[in-house]
Amino acid sequence: MKTKDTPKQYVIYSRKSKFTGKGESIENQIELCRQYIAMHFGEEAAENVLVYEDEGFSGGNLERPQFKKMMKDSQKIAFAAIVVYRLDRISRNIGDFAKLIEDLGDRHIDFISIREQFDTSSPMGRAMMYIASVFSQLERETIAERIRDNMHELSKTGRWLGGTTPTGYASESLSSVTVATAAGEHEIPGLGADVAEQLRDRAAELARLAQEDV
Repeated sequence: MKTKDTPKQYVIYSRKSKFTGKGESIENQIELCRQYIAMHFGEEAAENVLVYEDEGFSGGNLERPQFKKMMKDSQKIAFAAIVVYRLDRISRNIGDFAKLIEDLGDRHIDFISIREQFDTSSPMGRAMMYIASVFSQLERETIAERIRDNMHELSKTGRWLGGTTPTGYASESLSSVTVATAAGEHEIPGLGADVAEQLRDRAAELARLAQEDV
């Protein structure tokens, strides 16, 4: 009597650095990965796919709750492949990435990045993925360095760059912004709480990137 083969389990991992609560980017990543799995491995594989989502976590390290859960589950469930939308969704650190790919390879779990069309099931795919991961880390380090330099120069002018209000000072909400142009200064009224909140979020995000270890 022939036993029925256990269907291969395909996995989608998605990540977005900034948490917004909206999740459009996360949803788009998942949908594109699902379409790829359906096209290459069948509709059944796409319908039964496991999805892990990390929103609001950097790609600079692997300290992400859903990523850790995925790797823990991979010890108990026979994963066929982990599919991501883009290589830097899994990691922007070449050391972490190399260890991950080696670990998955030892357990015969393929890694697929649909944007770059990389597939570790082939030697050429593995080689090209390592090369691409180097440039991914280079991009991250360049962005962090540029932000640090810009914030350092701005701090020389005495500007507050966001974060915790300095001791002895109090922050105030802005009702308007004055913009200097070649034609003179122009005041932009009606700066509401939503815009002020976006500016604070942006300042906090820039500060976080600048402080990341590279």
